[in-house]
Amino acid sequence: MNILDIITRKKNGESLSYDELKYAFNGYLNGEIPDYQMSALLMAITINGMSMSETISLTDIFIKSGEIYDLHNRMQYVVDKHSTGGVGDSTTLVIGPLCAALGLHMAKMSGRGLGYTGGTIDKLEAIPGFNVLPSIQDFYDQVENIGFAISAQTPNLVPLDKLIYALRDVTGTTESIPLIASSIMSKKIAAGANNILIDIKVGSGALIKTEEDAKQLSKWLIAIGEAYERNVKTIISDMNTPLSFAIGNALEVIEAINVLNGKKCPLLDASLEIAANLLSMAKRIPYEEAYKQAEEAIYSKKALKKFAEFVSNQGGDLANLNVSKRVIPVKAKIDGVIKNIDALGAAKLAQKLGASKMKLDDKIDYSVGIMLKVKKGDIVKRGDLLMYLYVGDTLPKLRNVDFEFINIV
Repeated sequence: MNILDIITRKKNGESLSYDELKYAFNGYLNGEIPDYQMSALLMAITINGMSMSETISLTDIFIKSGEIYDLHNRMQYVVDKHSTGGVGDSTTLVIGPLCAALGLHMAKMSGRGLGYTGGTIDKLEAIPGFNVLPSIQDFYDQVENIGFAISAQTPNLVPLDKLIYALRDVTGTTESIPLIASSIMSKKIAAGANNILIDIKVGSGALIKTEEDAKQLSKWLIAIGEAYERNVKTIISDMNTPLSFAIGNALEVIEAINVLNGKKCPLLDASLEIAANLLSMAKRIPYEEAYKQAEEAIYSKKALKKFAEFVSNQGGDLANLNVSKRVIPVKAKIDGVIKNIDALGAAKLAQKLGASKMKLDDKIDYSVGIMLKVKKGDIVKRGDLLMYLYVGDTLPKLRNVDFEFINIV
């Protein structure tokens, strides 16, 4: 076997065997295949796709690249969730404490940014002192005792996915459904949960752009779950509009806290739906009953207390959470109605401000971002406030087109 033949076969739309995939991907993990050849293979996969058999094979190769954890014998009601990525999507910071307050156990292995927005780990690193890499013993002790912990991918947990994930982020190969499915399920299976809810975001601000692709991804995620005897459920949700008013890492942490305090917004609605589904799956109770229990955990502040406990246990200092003090108001130039707030446009502006990476070695400014002050359907007059920009020490050159994601008619 050689990597050039494998790239060429996939470029020509042919299927790759388990051994061919293992040769290519493990070769990259071991440093035997360079970035440029793996990038070419990833692009060929993105363009020509993979069969279900290839996708399950790649998932298995990812899983076997590191350790596999089994939580079933240590604790009951082990759940996990994943969002395929969206703008203003800080649901994990709400759902984890919420699930813990409901008596579930969530051992969450999360990633960094993929595409235009920061990932859960990026958001948590905005909290001073927060340890995103606790020891495995501390991690699972916290899950058992508190009900919830988050870790970045450890060197021993699906290390191959970590490498491929970072390369996809900067090579225009983030939207490949087989690669998304393998990445998600390898982490979930290796981390040990037996009840898994995948929130598939669809729209301009998501990796998945169409309902058809979302349904295909759903089918593949469930099939991979069945192959590993996991209880997997998916929901498909809209990501044409940002999920919350905050876009940017520290700002999204603050917004998650506001939601845990009961702030009514789409982020709360999404979090309640996901948590209720996980509770229903794990404890085998009707969804409606699970939803009522989830609401009670929010409004009684039980989930908020779990969040504070979770952050404290992982060394975080919320009192010193830093949001940029350089704030620029952006106002409406015409009278009208907010017809749409395009999630992708908002994400691109946040990235331009420094809230996520454009290149692999870029540094993220956790303090910058956007705080929207309007929502779809609002009536505005010329001069009304549309948003605040939280900017860093070096303000990028901004143009009128950067603000056209808020469509006023």
